[in-house]
Amino acid sequence: MPREIPESDWKVFRDLRAMALNRLCAEILTDVQRHTDRPDKTAHEKYLALYKLIHQRDKDIARAFNDFRRSTALAQLGIIHSQGLFTAEELLRFSPMTRENLALYAPIPEAEGLSPQPKRMED
Repeated sequence: MPREIPESDWKVFRDLRAMALNRLCAEILTDVQRHTDRPDKTAHEKYLALYKLIHQRDKDIARAFNDFRRSTALAQLGIIHSQGLFTAEELLRFSPMTRENLALYAPIPEAEGLSPQPKRMED
């Protein structure tokens, strides 16, 4: 597998990266609300659950989005793809070679079965 992505795919990644980060953060905020809206838990239990959640999800953000360089782009793209943060249409913007590399991280659906919305893989 090549270490760097083609320039055209690097440009696509730069365009899509912020959108994928925003999607991940929106998911995290939904999880936060789910943890804090539990009437059966004490404030302290909610706090502990929230602390654990943020600690874990911060690792997810760091793994996928920190150290943004062209030399790390393929790995970051693979991680972002495996988290289900790209739509089918966004994946089609990448070259066949890059999509082939992304398929090593998570399956890429066939063109006719592509989903219009990003879908998260279960942890």
